Amino acid sequence: MSSVLEYRYVRSNDVPGGLFMVTKDGEKPFIPSMRECNSIPLHYSDNVVDIGAYMGQYSIRCARFPVSKVTAYEPTPSSYQILTKLKLPNFKPIHAAIVGNDREEATLHVSSGIGVTNSTILSFSNKKAITVPAVKYSDAIKDATIVKIDVEGGEYNFHIEDNFPDSLRALIIDFHPVSQYRWLEEAKEIVLAIEREGFTSVISPDWSNEWARAGSWMRERDLPDVTNPMLDGIVCCGCGEIIDSIGKSLCINCWKRWSKRHRRGYNLAS
Repeated sequence: MSSVLEYRYVRSNDVPGGLFMVTKDGEKPFIPSMRECNSIPLHYSDNVVDIGAYMGQYSIRCARFPVSKVTAYEPTPSSYQILTKLKLPNFKPIHAAIVGNDREEATLHVSSGIGVTNSTILSFSNKKAITVPAVKYSDAIKDATIVKIDVEGGEYNFHIEDNFPDSLRALIIDFHPVSQYRWLEEAKEIVLAIEREGFTSVISPDWSNEWARAGSWMRERDLPDVTNPMLDGIVCCGCGEIIDSIGKSLCINCWKRWSKRHRRGYNLAS
């Protein structure tokens, strides 16, 4: 990657208004698949925790919906800096790796690419190691209603099968093949634990797929009615600027930038 980070504004079919990304010179930004994420309907009262947020594709989509709260955990410094570009009152990026114990720091193995394969457990010759803050998984998901996990193999250290807060209504997990673990057996054990807790599969992981083995699960939970500055038209749902409107709305700049499809359900601020 060049010494000066190149920020690029990217249109995305899954993110209303698009998002910023950082890319290597001459390379197109990587846009993760959102199939499993899109399979979980959002609610305005949702408290979403995005573990391995990367450059915020799922987090930003949820925040602009808008859900009540989004916490995006991302350990890679360059990706975290991109997340800080979004200034919405319901969105909080945190520079940290999620771990399964009480340690305060973790070692992140950083690849020479655009950050999508960075991992706290996978170390290869083309990766350098840096130290990043750490947050325990059980603490990170406390009070969450939706949890999304995509951490390049770190998921097997989280003790997911022991942590199902009562508030949790949906899980989205991308399982990764990791040679250091009985990863397939562990992944299937996690899935069984999820289903024992009353979750129903929406999309089941395809264990034969060599690229993506993601799945999504839901269980019934009461969802209260909520109100917040974005739903009340006080704050633009796209950029966070203060506006004078009624109902969830976009400022004139976001209205012009968003596609017609993504503007449905939003008002143009007066």
